[in-house]
Amino acid sequence: MNVCEVMHSPAQCCHAGDSLELAAQLMAQNDCGAIAVVDQGNHAIGIVTDRDIALLAAERHQPLWAMTAGELAGKHDLYTCHDDTDVHAALHLMADKKVRRLPVVGTDGVLHGMLAMSDILHRLTPGAASARSAPEDWREALDAFNRITSPSLPMGLPERGR
Repeated sequence: MNVCEVMHSPAQCCHAGDSLELAAQLMAQNDCGAIAVVDQGNHAIGIVTDRDIALLAAERHQPLWAMTAGELAGKHDLYTCHDDTDVHAALHLMADKKVRRLPVVGTDGVLHGMLAMSDILHRLTPGAASARSAPEDWREALDAFNRITSPSLPMGLPERGR
């Protein structure tokens, strides 16, 4: 199965100069947790997540309309896949890079859609069209999900008073 069979298309997107307020509004209106940031030629240049917005707003103590998507778009490496990428390859990329979403681009870098971990998991649900998924698919998806969501920072337990 290829990414184009699972991805959301068209992907929600904004431009680097758009405010984070607009980005957050687009996420709310489209019930998504991330949108792609594109240049004038609709080439993916970054991704903005709801978490990124919340953390930057808390760090800077500024309103969302005073910050732009471009301030977040270059903060992290951008990982993408193509429409004809095998879903298993995309899943491995997500797990390796610890990302839940991948912009889907053409060979020219133009944004075609967005692939989310949830898109893959929903495809594996018993009610989905491909309900004949092999148990290996479930294990692979669960392994990827666990790798993506494992804490990046060491978690220590607070010391208790004696």
